[in-house]
Parts: sequence; structure tokens; C-alpha cells
Amino acid sequence: MITRTNATDDNVIPLSDPEAIIKAGNAEKRRSKQLANRPIAPLPSTSITASETMSDTVPPSGGQEQPTADSTRDSARTADGSDMSTAKEWFKAVLKIQHSSIVQAQEDRRQALEDRRADRQMFLAVHQASADRIGRLEDLLLAMNVKNEVNARPTQPTPGRVDLQKFRTSDGPTYRGPFQETESFLRWIHGVQIFFETKDVSNAADKIKIVGNLIAETNLQSFYANEAAGFLTKSWGEFKARMFDFALPTNWRSGLQRQIRKLDMTSTETFLEYSTRARTLQSLFNFDAEVSSKLGDLQLAQFVVYGLSDALQDRINERQLLEVAPFKYGPFEKQANASFLTLQRATDSPTAAKSATTTSPALGRDEFIWRVHAYLDSQGLCHFCKKHC
Repeated sequence: MITRTNATDDNVIPLSDPEAIIKAGNAEKRRSKQLANRPIAPLPSTSITASETMSDTVPPSGGQEQPTADSTRDSARTADGSDMSTAKEWFKAVLKIQHSSIVQAQEDRRQALEDRRADRQMFLAVHQASADRIGRLEDLLLAMNVKNEVNARPTQPTPGRVDLQKFRTSDGPTYRGPFQETESFLRWIHGVQIFFETKDVSNAADKIKIVGNLIAETNLQSFYANEAAGFLTKSWGEFKARMFDFALPTNWRSGLQRQIRKLDMTSTETFLEYSTRARTLQSLFNFDAEVSSKLGDLQLAQFVVYGLSDALQDRINERQLLEVAPFKYGPFEKQANASFLTLQRATDSPTAAKSATTTSPALGRDEFIWRVHAYLDSQGLCHFCKKHC
């Protein structure tokens, strides 16, 4: 709020220097311009201006002539008019700055809204473009997947053949030797044929190729590497016969027959273990043999009985287990095992009783006499008459 000071006779300072008044006015104008150029300036105080004006217009001490009352009153009016014009200019400048600030703020807000709207439209456009690209990529991947499935569809092998690339040979038996050992080789080749049957491998070329992955013995691997390719157009039987000639000793079947004839049951063997060993030799002997040359069950049972103890042979002959017609090895094995267990229990019982009677500690003569005397002393009896005397 601008205050105005009226000049009176009491508060008017006599001014006598016109140049000082002009200088003060010019200084006030310059100060007003500087305040107008500032963005926000405090409202100038007229009291300060007046005081400054009066301080600037104080006459110097030196005996100069004092101004009259009329001239002083005119100078005060001039200063008040100058102050009013300066305040108006200042207010105009402040209002102009505020107006320009408001206009600039409105323009900034409008520009921010337009930028936000443009950013949103750009975001929506980018999002739509990304969705379109993803859709095209999905369509492309789906088309490629369908194409790959069509191309990777496994071709059905020829009936009777197997897909060797997917066939798992690790499930089959592996031959590790020893070389020209009859039983180990025959057990392996027998397991190979069972493996082919369970995996439904019937083609000769497939069998020959698969069996190469089941050989770990050095000599047989060398034979396979040198001769297997020549049998791919031949039968499995021809390849197997050639492999038998290489991997087995000469007259290997006669050697098995000799082992069967010399069967003998050891003292640590049970009858079932002994019979299983005999049946294994029979299966090895009959492997790939002709029907006329195979070892029958009755012949095997006779060789088994020849290797038993005399007591067990007598019991089997008493029960006429070999006279049954038609003869089957399974029932014979069960009844012979029952006879073996009966004889074993009968043999073990007297031995156990005898061992029970003889296991009592045998005392020496002196220790026995000492114990008798100790007992008699405890009862108060005589050592000689065994009575109270």
C-alpha cells in the first residue's frame, strides 16, 4: 500500500538546491527501471523514498541561503508526482510479468497435453506394430513347425526290418570271452537269440548288424570286422555257423557230452544244484542240434543218477523213478529231491544225537574224584563208606 505524505509547514524540510532535486529524481527513475526489470520485486516504500529524497536534498552547512516556503511546497509536489508515476510503472511491470507467466503456464500445459497425447498415440502405434510382428512371427513359427513335423515324420521301416538308428543294443547280452570257451560262448549266443525274439528282429541282415554291437572280445571282434560284411546278403544260420567254427573249439559238442557222462554230485551240493548243472549242460549240448542227435531227458536223468551216492541211487531205484512212461524230467527232479532230503535228515539225526552225548565235557580221573569227595563233604558223608560214620 502506497502512503502519501502531504507537505505542511511542520514536516517540510526546506530545499534550496534545484540540482540536488533533479539528481534525486533521476536516481529514483533509474531505481524504478531496475525494479521493473526484475521478475518479482517488493513494493517500494514511499517513506524510504521520501526519506532518501530528503536526505539527498539536505542543504550543506556553510551559511548558504535557505529556500522560501513556496519553493519548498512546489518541490514536494513534484516529488510526489514522480513517486506516483514510478509506482504505477512498477505495478504495470509486475502485472505484465504475472500475465506473461500465466500465459506461459497455459501454453506449457497445452503443450504438455499435446505431447502426452502424441506419446500415447505413438505408444499405441508401437504396441500395435509389435503385436502385428509377433502375430506374423507366430504364424511363421507355426508354419515352420508343421513343415518340420512333416519332414521329420519317421518313415515306416520295411516289414520285418527294424530302425537300427533307434534300436537299443544296450539291452542285449555282451560277449566278453574267454575265447574258445564253450559254455560262456553258448550261453551268450543263446541269450542273443532270446534277445532277437523279444525285440521281434527277424531279418538276417539286421541280426548280423546288431550282433556286432554285442561283441566285446577282441578275437571275435576281429572276425566280425573282417567277415560280417560278406554275410549281409546271406542267412543268419550261415553267419552263425561260421562264427561257431571260429569261436568254439573243435568237437565242442563231444566235450559237453563227456562232461554230462562224468557228472558227479559233490558233498557240498544239494540235489537241486546238481540237477541244475546237469540241465545247463544238456541245453548247451542240444543248442542248434538236430532232433536225432539231441540228448533226451531220460538219458540225462540216467547220467544224473549215476553221479549220486549209493544210498540215494538205491532209493530212486526202489521208487522206480526212471521207469515212468512217458518220462518227464520235472516230476523226476521233484521226487528225487524229496528222497535226497529224507536221507539227509536221517543222516543228520544220529549225528546230532551222537554229538549231543559226546559234547558233555570229559573230566579227568583226579578231577572227578575231587568233585565226588567235595559232594560227600558237603553232605557230611564218609569218603569210603559213603555214610555218616
